[in-house]
Amino acid sequence: MKTAKGTILHNNWDEKPYHEAAPLKSSEAKIDIVMHGAIEATGPGRYLMQYPTTETCHYAGYLVMDGTLDGKSGQFIIYEVGDWTNGVAASKWQIVESSGTGELKGITGQGSYAAEHDKTVRYELSYELK
Repeated sequence: MKTAKGTILHNNWDEKPYHEAAPLKSSEAKIDIVMHGAIEATGPGRYLMQYPTTETCHYAGYLVMDGTLDGKSGQFIIYEVGDWTNGVAASKWQIVESSGTGELKGITGQGSYAAEHDKTVRYELSYELK
């Protein structure tokens, strides 16, 4: 497996609650994702978010990435599950099977990211092209 590393920008964060019963909150977020590094790509991210407290969030969603991975062009979908606690987010990724297109057809893999205290989001993706 190869490893891709870089940074992520979460632009145009649009989060709307769909259920609130204090202290619980459920929301949906729409985000424009920009990746830099071994992955140079953009795409929409959609998440369902659950806040059991105001300091904690559990989320799951999909990213549809369109761009290049180590110079190969195409698209692929990432399924993401994560937590946000005390201002720090961390998640795990899985590339959705059969989602690769173009030169990324057949891509498989998993990865993660962590938002550091300075809000820099660094990703790492272990992948294979079959």
